[in-house]
Amino acid sequence: MTVPHELAWGDVYFSPFLSVIVLAVIASWITVLVMNKIRLSRLIAFPSLTFIAITVFYVIAIDAFYIRF
Repeated sequence: MTVPHELAWGDVYFSPFLSVIVLAVIASWITVLVMNKIRLSRLIAFPSLTFIAITVFYVIAIDAFYIRF
C-alpha cells in the first residue's frame, strides 16, 4: 500500500495531517450530535474538553488505521 506524502490541489501541497484533522473534527461533530440526541451529553462536566478529547481519539485512530501522516 502506498502512503501519500502530501496531498496536491493544483499547485498547492497539503500535509496528510490536514486531512486527518478535518476527518477527525467531522467525526467528532457527528459523535457529539449522537451524544446530544441520546442525552448522554448531560452527564459531561466539561463539554469543550470532551470534544477535544474525542477529536484527539479520532486523530489517533485515523492515523493508526486509515491515513498515516
